[in-house]
Amino acid sequence: MKIQLDLIRGRVSPSRQKSLRRILFAALFLVFLLLIMWMGYIYIDNYYDIKDYQNRLALISKQYDALNPEVFRIVKYKGEWDSLYHKISLTSELKGRQIWWTPRLQAFSELIPENIWISNISVQKSGPGMTLTLQGFAVPGDNRGFRSIENFARQLKENPAFSKITKEINLTTASRTEKEEISAMGFRLSCRLAAEENL
Repeated sequence: MKIQLDLIRGRVSPSRQKSLRRILFAALFLVFLLLIMWMGYIYIDNYYDIKDYQNRLALISKQYDALNPEVFRIVKYKGEWDSLYHKISLTSELKGRQIWWTPRLQAFSELIPENIWISNISVQKSGPGMTLTLQGFAVPGDNRGFRSIENFARQLKENPAFSKITKEINLTTASRTEKEEISAMGFRLSCRLAAEENL
């Protein structure tokens, strides 16, 4: 039996060095293998997640591509709808503020007494409202003619068709005149109409 002692400090025998190297190499190799396995597991785990996300993204892209023209069509229809709605609203508003003269003129013709003739009807804008002016004459050209004009103005005020649009009716002028050698009472009635938004 041979015993070898190495009494020099700090030196390790070559056989021991070899075994230490082998152990170190095996440990490093094992760590490397474990690291490769761990990275492989992470890659495989993430690979399926990535594939799933890619499939979802492809499906969403297809849906987006299909919906994109539809969205533009909807936006276009929405713009057309808004334009039409604005026009309809404006038309309805204007129609709501419009004065319908047919029933008023019919009531007007029914109210005119036999001894009064209208020679001129005009409507003029004055401030926020409008003024309806009636010019004509009544026979005879005395107090009876004047009373006929006053009664006609009062009946216009009391008439439901006219009272709805008139604020006030004033007899602005009344004077004696000659119409084809007949004594007559010329007159002018001024009817202030309500502002359009109040009609």
